[in-house]
Amino acid sequence: MSIIVIGAGEVGYNVAWKLSRERKDIVVIDKDEEKIKKVSENLDVQAIHGSGSSMTVLRKAGIEKAEIIVAATNSDEVNMVSCLVAGVQAIVPIKIARIRDPEYASNMQILGEDRLDIDLVVNTDQEMVASILRILETPGATDVIDFADGKIRMASFFTDEESPITGKNLMDLTKLYPDTRVIIAAIYRDNQVIIPRGKDKILEGDLVFLMGEPPTVSSLISTLKNKHASSLRRVMIFGGGDVGLNLAKVIEKMGVSTKIIEPNEERCQFLAAELDKCMILKGDFTSLDLLEEENVGEMDAFVAVTPEEEKNILISLLAKRMGAKRVVASINGIAYSPLANQIGVDVVISPSLIAVNKILQYARRGKIVNVATLPEDLAEVIEIVALETSDLVNKPLKSLRLPKGMLVGAILRGEKLLIPYGETVILPGDEVAMVVASSAIQQLEKVVTVKLEYW
Repeated sequence: MSIIVIGAGEVGYNVAWKLSRERKDIVVIDKDEEKIKKVSENLDVQAIHGSGSSMTVLRKAGIEKAEIIVAATNSDEVNMVSCLVAGVQAIVPIKIARIRDPEYASNMQILGEDRLDIDLVVNTDQEMVASILRILETPGATDVIDFADGKIRMASFFTDEESPITGKNLMDLTKLYPDTRVIIAAIYRDNQVIIPRGKDKILEGDLVFLMGEPPTVSSLISTLKNKHASSLRRVMIFGGGDVGLNLAKVIEKMGVSTKIIEPNEERCQFLAAELDKCMILKGDFTSLDLLEEENVGEMDAFVAVTPEEEKNILISLLAKRMGAKRVVASINGIAYSPLANQIGVDVVISPSLIAVNKILQYARRGKIVNVATLPEDLAEVIEIVALETSDLVNKPLKSLRLPKGMLVGAILRGEKLLIPYGETVILPGDEVAMVVASSAIQQLEKVVTVKLEYW
């Protein structure tokens, strides 16, 4: 598969890195010589210095044989023009563009088949808001991801010495919680992701990933963390950009007392005009007195969503030290996320990782609907549609002999959610959430791909 990635920033670089490890033919284009040098030195891809909207550069990159073009620069306009030029020069089956401006991102008159013909528009703001809300509504969780249109949920939490599952084998959990239909899909420990078996033991400090029906998963995590769900009453948001504004709009409709801290006077006035009940405060990340005056220690959640990840981390840690029950920080650098958790940030949201996951679902063979990357990029949760001629269907799971590093976590059949066991049979049309080690991604593609057609 030939893929051209335009833009070697956080999103483009990580997309190229992941796909090059899967032995796909990747070409990366960027105008920044330092970024291209980094790509050349670290990735097994072709790196071209130049503009992705240049016909000459695209021809040099092999646009005539490209199956996917990913435009992921920092400029919406460049990304759209790159897709337009690529479509004029060659028949590219799939065109993906990262577009931040919501007016562009939702304008199908521009992006639709009759104009730019962009197959996937990646705009992370709305998904960040949805992700933050899911996490805030699940006490004790570090991340909450939904699959199958919200019918399958995976959520993670850290175990501690007081957790009732610490020290227990997985096979013992059905005895502890006989009426709870969930599966432990993965365990992150010592910088490794374990795709567990029945005899594996849960240890103190593990990051455990549960999968099942959304209410059951959220309720069980609240119980295991001894943080029974209480209503979200007070939230403080640091950063009044689009994410902060949209988050405030949603939670103030929920009846939650909301405050936004924003350093820009003009933006503060805009926020005040857009929001009905939210309190708008002018200040920056050094405003410790302001945090004290506005009782940050009484907040159920403190959410830092400015474009500057260092400030988000610092202000979140300060709010945590001052008593905020839970702190959330937006961090663009994907590699920094585990470190932020280790130093005390409860929840890390990465817009870059959201964008990478959206792009990956288009860059894999088979009917892949959704992708979520686990810590350190050591494994992924991949939602697929089981196809008639794939190797997954019409056999008991115990007979499939799935490669090491694969686990079937949940199956949605119509409206019914199945937590699988050895005798479970996947049927054509089932939506299946699988946990797959990064080393087994290529094997997964062979398992799930239709045998009678090419992609």
